Amino acid sequence: MIKAIVLRAAGINCDLETQYALELAGAEAQRVHINRIIQSPDILDDCQIMVIPGGFSYGDDVAAGKILANQIVHHLADRLRAFIDAGKLVLGI
Repeated sequence: MIKAIVLRAAGINCDLETQYALELAGAEAQRVHINRIIQSPDILDDCQIMVIPGGFSYGDDVAAGKILANQIVHHLADRLRAFIDAGKLVLGI
């Protein structure tokens, strides 16, 4: 079975719908907070899909998406590159 992770963070507003859509398509999907992936990046090893949902992650005060983008770039860039290089799928909404 295809396993998928739907990234969660404060302000993301379509993670439940994204999980549901993946499950309708036949994947085993779970919503996982970005902090959990930063603490345990091995979570990505068992997954074939990672989805970064839309919304206003961490609010619109700082610049929607900026904090989440910095977390990904500064904490997960190498792991995300390895994920992509392994032929796994990353989707962004």
